[in-house]
Amino acid sequence: MPVAFPSHQGLILPLWQRHPRHLDAISLSVGAAMPDVVDALAWPVRGELGQGMGHSLVGVVIACLPLGLVLEQLVRRFVPRRFLARLDGETRPKLGLACSSIAVGALSHDLFDLVTHANFPLLWPWGKGLDPFPSWWSRPWARIPLFVYREPYPLAPHTIVWAILSVLGVVLFVRALKKKP
Repeated sequence: MPVAFPSHQGLILPLWQRHPRHLDAISLSVGAAMPDVVDALAWPVRGELGQGMGHSLVGVVIACLPLGLVLEQLVRRFVPRRFLARLDGETRPKLGLACSSIAVGALSHDLFDLVTHANFPLLWPWGKGLDPFPSWWSRPWARIPLFVYREPYPLAPHTIVWAILSVLGVVLFVRALKKKP
């Protein structure tokens, strides 16, 4: 799980650079954070952080998309223009472009997290967890207690991939800010 910002944005922004007329960079970036935002908002109810509805296909539609539209407007309104200049077009995107970009961003987040987590809730509420990889992929070598999770966080091959994708995402995010599509 590359952290919600800036790793997930960096991992998806090359797609925007390749197709700038079909994707909106700010909407795509907001969408890439939405699964973690949705599940963080559920933290008080669930009693822990971690993947829940926001990381599911249903959650992308019923939670990430509507909240993403609100957050996208807040970003455009309150984040100083100089920080958005490299990612922002001259005009606000039409609703359809904003929606599709947020959805693509959220789905990319879920795809990257599917690879870097065990028992992924992609099919929530119909399944508790999806683990399509061999058992060695998520078999922990050690466990690290973190205050935001009920169970200690596993250190396993998928955790190493998480770290690599996080660093790669930050690098790609910085690169995206340096050039326009």
